Amino acid sequence: MESRTQYILNAFADLRQRFAEHDPFNTADLAEEETDFLKKWELLSQQIENNEADYSFNAQEILARFIRCYPNLVPLIKRELLWFIGGECLHYLGDEEIAFYQQLEDQLYELDNQQIAYDIHDEISKFRNHNKQLH
Repeated sequence: MESRTQYILNAFADLRQRFAEHDPFNTADLAEEETDFLKKWELLSQQIENNEADYSFNAQEILARFIRCYPNLVPLIKRELLWFIGGECLHYLGDEEIAFYQQLEDQLYELDNQQIAYDIHDEISKFRNHNKQLH
């Protein structure tokens, strides 16, 4: 599995684990809306794992729904996930964040062009630390 896809899959799994600890997902009897949401989440996770071509559209939809329906849980989302999914999710990033992720994207593009293997999580951490030192 490509590094970016693996990162997205892991970020979705991490988010799923984290929001399960919060209301309304931490109760035994879930409302119909939450049950439907979790079914779609599981389907999306399978689509990402199978690297289905249209998973990014479904990911945009589910993240946008998460943000609209559970605004109190939005801080649980890794900001990189919004960037990597793109589309409507970019509206939830600030201008500084978009500039940061565009620079990160340029760095990843250079690594790809040089055919240098990398771990995307490590590259994000290095890039974030490098930018902190500049400011």
